[in-house]
Amino acid sequence: MLAADWRFWKLYLRPASAKSVTIRMVERVAALREMYRAKAGKCPFSRELQRPPRKVSLTKSHEATLDENSPLDNTQLNHGTSTDVEYGKKKGSMYTSLVALHNCSDEFFDVPDQELNETHSESFPCRVLQDIDHSPAFSSAAGLVKKLHDLAVQKKGYVDLQEASEDNSNFCSYGSTLQKDANGSCPCSWSSADPSTFLIRGENYLKDNQKVKAKGTMMQLVGADWLRSDRWEQDLGSRPNGIVQKYALQNRPEFFFIVNIQVPGVPVYTLALYYMLKTPLEEQPLLNSFVNGDDAYRNSRFKLIPFIPKGSWIVKQSVGKKSCLVGQALEIHYHRGKNYLELAIDVGSSTVARGVVSLVNGYMTNLVVEMAFLIQANTEEELPELLLGTCRLNNLDVGKAVAV
Repeated sequence: MLAADWRFWKLYLRPASAKSVTIRMVERVAALREMYRAKAGKCPFSRELQRPPRKVSLTKSHEATLDENSPLDNTQLNHGTSTDVEYGKKKGSMYTSLVALHNCSDEFFDVPDQELNETHSESFPCRVLQDIDHSPAFSSAAGLVKKLHDLAVQKKGYVDLQEASEDNSNFCSYGSTLQKDANGSCPCSWSSADPSTFLIRGENYLKDNQKVKAKGTMMQLVGADWLRSDRWEQDLGSRPNGIVQKYALQNRPEFFFIVNIQVPGVPVYTLALYYMLKTPLEEQPLLNSFVNGDDAYRNSRFKLIPFIPKGSWIVKQSVGKKSCLVGQALEIHYHRGKNYLELAIDVGSSTVARGVVSLVNGYMTNLVVEMAFLIQANTEEELPELLLGTCRLNNLDVGKAVAV
């Protein structure tokens, strides 16, 4: 069994490096398994040999000691502070002690430090065996491993994981990393929610305090991002490979309103929703005042209405369906660009919000979440309210978040 946890590694370790090291470790475990199967029943396992501990090192500075004289039920190879490789054995005739695997030919090959420090120019996976035992059973097992390796290389090929990760980050198409599914049948997708689901202030709200069903939205939801990173991902509207900048380079008149919801943790997850206004901004006085106003004004007006149409009862009760002024409860960082305004909402700035999000995360793959955004109308001239836009998120999966 192999268990790896990279949370406590240094910040400069990119996700691709974690994958690379993990694969190399898996190869060693697989080689041990094949060697063990080949040796089983063919060696005098009853002998107890006295020899110094054997070291299997991942890097020069991080070594793990495999002591064959100690019980091997839970042998651990520690890399850094959080990587544990456990070799377990089961009781029975096919799972006996490894103490007799003592030949020098049983030693494993570790990639030299200089190769690890290079830019992974060699093919992958690496060679894990050196001086293979010439017994027929072991030779056949080693031959099988080699054939599988050659077949994988010929069929699929291997690319440098570090460079591939950097390429994905540099050319991430912001605004399209989360797929659209208008029917809502595809997991981990987005669509627009029905505006009539949400209640907003009517034309006579200041007199009768009555809310009415929304009849439409001011903007159109044109894209969404579901990202994970080791840092806060803000000002997505300025990213050169995003939908916003594509319109800006063409001097298009459309204006974008971006809601960037940042979920704290390791890693940090970012849900970004891109709304587009096709009419001139000046034709929407309330929105124009919001876009060009100061942060205090924006915090006092930006409103969110949540709704959980499908999910656990406890989540529905925790989230509710009551509108709230986001800027009064959470920290919002505003980013104003040529053709956009982005609201980066820090969910971690509120203890209550963190608790709700933590609860929702546990049920996320079974949830359908709907949200509506609007600018609160406080005067008769601003009434009735009009939704900026809506969204429907179907069964979000943190495993499918795009790494940046």
